Amino acid sequence: MCWQYLTNSVEMKTLELRLCLNLKHMLQRTQTLFILGIIIICSVLSLADVPIYEIHNNNNSEKVFVYYNQTHITNEDSNMIENNKLIFGSLLVIIISSLVNIFSFKNRKLQMLLTAFNYLFIFLLIALIYNYSLHINYFENTGTSSFKYGVIFPIILILFNILAFRGIKKDEQLIRSMDRIR
Repeated sequence: MCWQYLTNSVEMKTLELRLCLNLKHMLQRTQTLFILGIIIICSVLSLADVPIYEIHNNNNSEKVFVYYNQTHITNEDSNMIENNKLIFGSLLVIIISSLVNIFSFKNRKLQMLLTAFNYLFIFLLIALIYNYSLHINYFENTGTSSFKYGVIFPIILILFNILAFRGIKKDEQLIRSMDRIR
């Protein structure tokens, strides 16, 4: 009975309208689309098996496949899987900071700070990819190795982060110019 009174009241309807307009304003900004792109890419990378690096031993049939979430080491007899906790953790941090970034759309300085932190975490992700692929010597220099298409995604993340930062900066400049006009 009380809930029905609240949903029919004018205050509740105006609150719903304000929330709807805030969400609409948030989604109309271009940087929100780029940040959503970062979230979607990082979510897919952390959940799907997107290959980063592959190495085959020339002496026998051992193979190593490095993905964003795990590393598969296979040979004739066994199949071993190791979790890439650091890469997975950095992807989660990027997702969480991007989500906070989207929902703090009224505080542009905080958005710029979170976008700058995203740069650090993306570069950490690139360093971890380097560590898991080239720095670890799997077969004592007797293997042939190759990078896979998954290496491109951190570069796309950097590009989306640059475009989001530019959009936030343009919004800040627009607000400052409006304040000068008053």
